[in-house]
Amino acid sequence: MRQLAALLREHRMAARISQEALAETAGVAVRTVRNLEGSRIARPRRRTVEELANALGLTGEPRARLLRTVHGIAPAPAWQHSSLPPVVPDFVGRQAELDQLVAQARCLAGQPGGNATVVISGQPGVGKTSLVVRAAHALAAEISGVACHVDLRGMDLAPLSADQAMEQLLTTLRGGRGGPLPPGPGERLALYRMLTATRPGLLVLDNAATEAQVRPLLPTGPGWLTLVSSRFSLGGLESTGRLRLTDLDEATATRLLEEIVGADRVSAEPEATTELVRLCTGLPLALRVAANRLASRPSWSVGWLVERIRDETRRLDLLHPGDARLRAGFSLSYDQLPEIARRTLRRLALLPWPDYSAAPVARLLGVDVGAAEAALETLADASLLSPAAAPDRYLLHDLLRVFAAERLAAEEPPVDRDEAAARVRAWLLGMVGVAGRWLDPDPRREPAADTAFGGVHAAMAWLTAERHGWWWAVRQAAATGRHRDVIAAADALYWYSDRYHHVIDWSELFGLAVTAAQASGDTVAEAAQRNALGWVQTMVLDRPADAVAQHREALRLAAAAGDRRNLGWACFYLTGERYRAGDLAGAAEVCARALRELTGAGDLTGRIIASYTLADIRRQRGDAGAALTHLRRALDDWQAAMVDLPAHHRLASRPLTGWIHDRLGRAHADLEQWPEAIASMEAAAADFAAGGDPYGSGEAALGLAEALLRAGDSRGERVLLDAVRDFEADGDQARAARARRLLAPGPGPDTANCR
Repeated sequence: MRQLAALLREHRMAARISQEALAETAGVAVRTVRNLEGSRIARPRRRTVEELANALGLTGEPRARLLRTVHGIAPAPAWQHSSLPPVVPDFVGRQAELDQLVAQARCLAGQPGGNATVVISGQPGVGKTSLVVRAAHALAAEISGVACHVDLRGMDLAPLSADQAMEQLLTTLRGGRGGPLPPGPGERLALYRMLTATRPGLLVLDNAATEAQVRPLLPTGPGWLTLVSSRFSLGGLESTGRLRLTDLDEATATRLLEEIVGADRVSAEPEATTELVRLCTGLPLALRVAANRLASRPSWSVGWLVERIRDETRRLDLLHPGDARLRAGFSLSYDQLPEIARRTLRRLALLPWPDYSAAPVARLLGVDVGAAEAALETLADASLLSPAAAPDRYLLHDLLRVFAAERLAAEEPPVDRDEAAARVRAWLLGMVGVAGRWLDPDPRREPAADTAFGGVHAAMAWLTAERHGWWWAVRQAAATGRHRDVIAAADALYWYSDRYHHVIDWSELFGLAVTAAQASGDTVAEAAQRNALGWVQTMVLDRPADAVAQHREALRLAAAAGDRRNLGWACFYLTGERYRAGDLAGAAEVCARALRELTGAGDLTGRIIASYTLADIRRQRGDAGAALTHLRRALDDWQAAMVDLPAHHRLASRPLTGWIHDRLGRAHADLEQWPEAIASMEAAAADFAAGGDPYGSGEAALGLAEALLRAGDSRGERVLLDAVRDFEADGDQARAARARRLLAPGPGPDTANCR
């Protein structure tokens, strides 16, 4: 040992590098270099010394002499042994997690009397064992003592008992020597505690099932690091660290395929490789199985394998060569679940959503929300669901979804499946109707009493959180000919779409509603849905020509039916056609007709919107003073309608107030009345924020920034920078570009859109 220490120190000094620099170059811990030079490691690993030789640039005889010192070291004490299994050679994509585990061990080694446990959890096939074993091997040269490993077989029908595991660990601790083990469990436990109390080491408890299986095996003495891998979170186990493994990202998954199949073969089919990663959902076990199939069959292309596993009914069958069986792994976890959790997992296959909350799952199961939440938590603890980014929501892995669909088909009759899906659909559509009542700005349309929502913000939060669910429900209703349900949902969602332009494909939703109205023979509903569809084509898709065709047909249908309300809205939307063509006089004429029709129909919201739009057109024609007069009158009318409303109900009307303030701000800006312009824009921003209208908030930010900049106020740049950040976060590149143009030198006035 002294010879190795002297040679290592000699070569390092000759190279004129520090211990820290040598450790960094070799990829080992500084403590390892210090301990080797100080003769404090009884049995250094040859691989570690090889890495140090590489870092020192040693070749020929100097290198051979250094490596020979490893073989000349005396045998380790009898208790210093390792039962670690070999590492996986193509270890890819877990470096960050590996570094975290190694850092935990180094922290432990640097603390006198330290003793730590780290729980590594994750779904079947995610690579827990590979990571834990790799970490253990990386740590073996740094933690003096014994390295023990035991597979607790937590997913077997009969997992290893604590006493059986203790027998294996005692054998490793004693190096296979010392006579027979004590006969009784209590005596064995006492011996185990005595040995671990006086000797440091590393313990790997792989594939654990429960906390009760693990607790008796935890070492009692200082200087121990215990790594526990489990499909379950083992939340009742005290630990100093927790690590949950997730799927590999596309780039890392591709590198894993390259390691096994070959980089040239993988890079030759980039599109097929991307789809293979998607079909395997980044799950390391599935990727390894697919890669091994390709590696053992050189005549197969990646695309050919993709074609075979694209079929969900065959996917799990094809991903099972050798003993790496995905279905078997999933089944072991599934079979250990209580019945309600098994039913939850298989019925989630009925709901092709990206995530789930307890309320719709309760309808799926026919139980209360508390029972559904407990079932979801059980699945999450078993790593069959993953926590979503949003609280109280859960994710289902795509391959587990395939497995769940298999179990559903095998265990539940079609009538039960249909009834479960129908319950969820009916509940979601009912909730959409209730939420939509909260978002309608007309102060005369009060929300339903005793609902699940306490106000507009709660209603919008639910619509956003459950958008994948209710969008599925609308599509299901359309596919099964439930036309009134589709029309009712579209009506309820209109004002939500006005606030959130990109949460779903609104053109598809309102298109389905148009089709449903036609199938029902309801021309009034068809006119309304065509107006909504045209709004989407203008405001969201920027296809004004397509929008005009929808509004003209809505105008024709409404006129034939004597429907003044939808006739008025069609005229209002057609105002934009003249506006965009530069025909402001024609736009004013059409908008005035819209105002007359909407007033006659008793549509307060439409009347106010047409009124402030007409004022805005007058501003564009150069009469900002007259525009201010009309806008103030519209604001007074709108606020008068809300005088007697409760505060929580007035919030739904605040965005419309915001649009009036927005127009007022622009009219004041035209007159270069900067304090009034800025105050109006700030009022608009407050209105949109209070009413929960992110689209309006963005427009108010642009208007405020423009007014500030034109007034020579540098605060406008800060407002624009914040707006660019928010637009980009929402994926709204068009408005982000508008904000950047305003940031450019010498910005000109920003013309308001005709709504």
